[in-house]
Amino acid sequence: MKKIYVFGNGNLSWEKFNQFYIERLKEFDLSECEFIMGDFCGVDTLMMEYIKDKSEKVSILHIGEKPRYFSNTFKTKAGKWEIKGGFTSDLERDNYAISNCTHFLAIDFNSDEKRKSGTTKNIEKCLNLDKIKI
Repeated sequence: MKKIYVFGNGNLSWEKFNQFYIERLKEFDLSECEFIMGDFCGVDTLMMEYIKDKSEKVSILHIGEKPRYFSNTFKTKAGKWEIKGGFTSDLERDNYAISNCTHFLAIDFNSDEKRKSGTTKNIEKCLNLDKIKI
């Protein structure tokens, strides 16, 4: 079973999401995958909406008491998703996700020579731990 950590920027357009995320997932049998993701706008919310009628094997990780966003559960598979909260920081949540994944799907549009985004830092951590990039 592939455990795929899906993450990325919060300012991602639907077109870029489709190009860099959905197209890559089309190469996989989603029934053989589990998904790990956060609850922030952008990649997280777009992925929730995409996957809500395709998989019950999803873990949503969030800081604090409840997710900032969660998909509609009416007549979707989202009602069976695991919600894991109580993380106290982005770093704690991201490190948990990275330690529990076998694969990752991410792209960063926000880093430049002056600033390294959290997405780029997480991609580097995944690669350093030999997680498989999709």
